[in-house]
Amino acid sequence: MHKNSVSATALLLLTAAIPTFAADNMAMSGPKSPAATAGYHFELAGPAKSAGAGKNSVSVRLVHEGKAVTGAIIIQSRADMGPMGMASMTALIKSLGEKPPGTYSFEVSNGPVWNKPDNWALSFGAKVQGEAQTVTGSLTVALKP
Repeated sequence: MHKNSVSATALLLLTAAIPTFAADNMAMSGPKSPAATAGYHFELAGPAKSAGAGKNSVSVRLVHEGKAVTGAIIIQSRADMGPMGMASMTALIKSLGEKPPGTYSFEVSNGPVWNKPDNWALSFGAKVQGEAQTVTGSLTVALKP
């Protein structure tokens, strides 16, 4: 390989990396989530219940300014062992729908992942009518295998 082609390749790689670096830094220093989604949070609607076979049933409410939000569409859900410092340990979480209105139920299959009672982080992203941004939040819940 010629010395010039090595230099040209290095220059091309360096040039390609600069916009990415700048874009990453701008994204990190950009505005936080808009104030429109402030005031929302997820809370447990009751204790988690064992559903057998290493599964738990968990019901949560999405609350805005003290009132349950009905008709939200849960677009993201995640169950992980973050409270124990093991966020990479995840469990399957399945939406069971909204019933009663304002209460969103999920089935978490944590038994195959961690075969003892412990705290799990549940994280959600929801689309709410009238909000341009996705409403996100998380909570910690004690689950049994």
